[in-house]
Amino acid sequence: MKTLKWLWVAALLTIGFKLYGLLSAGPNGYGSNDMESFVGMVFAFALISVVLIVVWIIGRTKKTFSSKLSKNSNSEQP
Repeated sequence: MKTLKWLWVAALLTIGFKLYGLLSAGPNGYGSNDMESFVGMVFAFALISVVLIVVWIIGRTKKTFSSKLSKNSNSEQP
């Protein structure tokens, strides 16, 4: 999970630098290969974000269910 978070941060920083380069290059200064690279990075960032959110939701759900199960098992014991 830590590695995925670092990849998320690295992707975000790379996208930021690419976007800065895109904005500072002007209307005719950015090539099509660079644009494809930028779009690919945005898609990778979105995919990593979705994976992080899904893993976080699964972790929260497991934590909630385990706490409910432990409360129920403790209340049933005499």
